[in-house]
Amino acid sequence: MQKRILIAEDEHAIAQALLRRLRARGYDPTVAADPDGALAAFADGRPDLVIASLTLPHDGGRRLCREIRSMPLGSLVPILFLGTGNEAIDSVAEAIAAGADHFFEKPAGVGELLAKVITYIGPGEDLPPTEQGSAPPSPVSEAEWAELDALLAEPDGSSADAAAPPPIPDAEEGPRDAFGWRPPERARPPAAPTHAAPPPALRGPTTRRFERPESPRPDDKAEHEALLDTGRPMDLGRRGIGELLAAAWQAELSGRIELAASGVLRRVFFEGGRPVYADSSKPSEDLAAHLAGEGFISRAALMRARARADQVGASPEEILIEAGFIEPDEVYRALRDHVLERVLSLFALERGETVVLAGGPRPLDPVDIGVHPARLILDGVRRKYGRLRLYRAFGTASAIPMPQTGATLPAGLALRPDESTVHGACDGRRSVVEIARVARVGEVDALAILYGLSILDVVEAPGGRRAGLLPALDPEAVARAGAPRTADQMPGFADLVQAKLTEVLTGDYFQVLGVEPGATGAEVRAAFEALRRRFDPHRVRRDGPLWHQVSEIAAVVDDAFAILSNPRLRTRYEDALR
Repeated sequence: MQKRILIAEDEHAIAQALLRRLRARGYDPTVAADPDGALAAFADGRPDLVIASLTLPHDGGRRLCREIRSMPLGSLVPILFLGTGNEAIDSVAEAIAAGADHFFEKPAGVGELLAKVITYIGPGEDLPPTEQGSAPPSPVSEAEWAELDALLAEPDGSSADAAAPPPIPDAEEGPRDAFGWRPPERARPPAAPTHAAPPPALRGPTTRRFERPESPRPDDKAEHEALLDTGRPMDLGRRGIGELLAAAWQAELSGRIELAASGVLRRVFFEGGRPVYADSSKPSEDLAAHLAGEGFISRAALMRARARADQVGASPEEILIEAGFIEPDEVYRALRDHVLERVLSLFALERGETVVLAGGPRPLDPVDIGVHPARLILDGVRRKYGRLRLYRAFGTASAIPMPQTGATLPAGLALRPDESTVHGACDGRRSVVEIARVARVGEVDALAILYGLSILDVVEAPGGRRAGLLPALDPEAVARAGAPRTADQMPGFADLVQAKLTEVLTGDYFQVLGVEPGATGAEVRAAFEALRRRFDPHRVRRDGPLWHQVSEIAAVVDDAFAILSNPRLRTRYEDALR
């Protein structure tokens, strides 16, 4: 089944480019030219991901994000903002504070957006297997995309065929799978975590408590209590947040987990094994920032509340309530959504220290986030884990996972169709690659599902390794399994980057692409495609020393092709060089 993507974009050229390229990658995209149409398409089609333009009239992109987050099952759908950089939101941090998952600048960042889609929801759809396996869909040529880029680069920003917005295709009907959890009243996600001190007592409405799954067997409970290793700090790289949440749930922990990473202390409080509260020592990750990001209060009101809170020793939320900026019921509902997203965001942490503390002070405002603990684990792993991280935590794609003898799914957990298919295909004989092919999901998706199930003790990790105490993966084993090296690990690549960067910074566009001034369109396109493959930023480590240089090269190469592939712009450029 194809994964659905909703595109809310009023610029015809951008919308059509996204539509064509997403279809070429196997996705099922739908385009809406206004927020109201996008909301209707979301309600009818239940997309797996939303791309929202910040250039929609009347701040329609942010309004669309808020409305989706308030819908049932809308809190976990990835939302990507696409803007020119001249709107109120012009960075990833501001996009996250507004409730989205990422920000991309258009048109320059559209290529990065397309590459990021697979990170959030995996590949669109595998083609039917052949004797050699499944072949990936053929991408649209870079020339077609560059033509649209060149049109958008015109001084007046107009396009010859941008007269009418694209029609909204009919959403595919049919039932959609439930997430396996009772949705809260107003589910809204990411914003910022909560602050270091619990907020004041907020007299919000009482919520229906999530039905607790059956208690684990006594021997399982003792095993998970030992796994928590209460009171002893441990490297987060050797015990992920997924294993901690599973052990806390199985051991029915009443206490908290503290995680220290990059100078920030984050805490998750538990009652009977269920997360009920989360906070952070980072000022921008508190509930007040979440309220501002959701539009409950203005940024000016937030700054005044923070200043007043520092003077009187209260929390910003308490000041906002006393000043009449917001009602307690609204804060309570926002707190519940905020805690849910903050817990999910912890799955992105790879380095730091963690410690489990039993008992201790209870948060003033514990909330029922309405999500099965096992569902938190499955969704957190799928949203935040990449391929190489899964290789270390679970094993490579050539490994053969084993089903746990006599194991059953946690009571109350409903698997999604792809998760259920992967679970059924895990028979102790198939490798991860073969399971992915049978279940018609991507390799990374299959690894993430199997790793999540291994955390829940439904699947046994390859080699019988205990999930929770993760040894470093043997480099030789990774090499034998075919794990690719990034380009910056190749001998001589750094010298190649430096030489090309010098050429990019000093030469003209013909020299950048390595073609003669009289080169044909086909020669320009071939040179561009070869350079784009060689200097693709996604082939180097984001935290490596070459990331920025390769990104700079790729950006200039894109600009050169956009100019030289368009006859009108090329003529202007050649005249300027004379």
